Amino acid sequence: MSEMFRVSESGQAAGRIRELIRRIAVEVFGTTESEVPIPGFTVFTDRRLDDPLAGIRAALLMRSVAEAQLYDYARSARAAGKSWDEIGAVLSLPTGGVPVGEAAFDWLVCGRGPDPEREGIRSFRTPSAFWRCATCGEQVTDDGPFESHPTDNETGHTDTCNRHRADVAAWAQRTGWTD
Repeated sequence: MSEMFRVSESGQAAGRIRELIRRIAVEVFGTTESEVPIPGFTVFTDRRLDDPLAGIRAALLMRSVAEAQLYDYARSARAAGKSWDEIGAVLSLPTGGVPVGEAAFDWLVCGRGPDPEREGIRSFRTPSAFWRCATCGEQVTDDGPFESHPTDNETGHTDTCNRHRADVAAWAQRTGWTD
């Protein structure tokens, strides 16, 4: 294939997602498709949904599922030892002046999207994420990256959890804290 016509992997994935949304509109929301000519061409046609609202419903469903997957994968990333800052960096969130890890937690766990108008707004009680630590195997309650000491952010690790001990040691070194 010529370099001029090569489609990037993300472009190919986007095409597959568009096709899936179209199929959901037809199969789940009951619309039909028509072949329509592409303006300026005599041979080429395009498929169009007869009811574009079914396309909107399908796209909304896809968005809801994708957002749930973001949360699930963020929990898996935390269980695998990734920080909220690392997750936030992957999400490329506008932070509005808050640390990127806090913005990621606010969006994925608290349901407060990346909206600059809500800068600094927090509810009295912050929701928690729950995941199983890949190091100690225990269920961890993750209250987000809002407090400085790792024990204030995560509870549930065993006393001998090497991951949690490493987090506490890194915090102590950063802050100059000693026992």
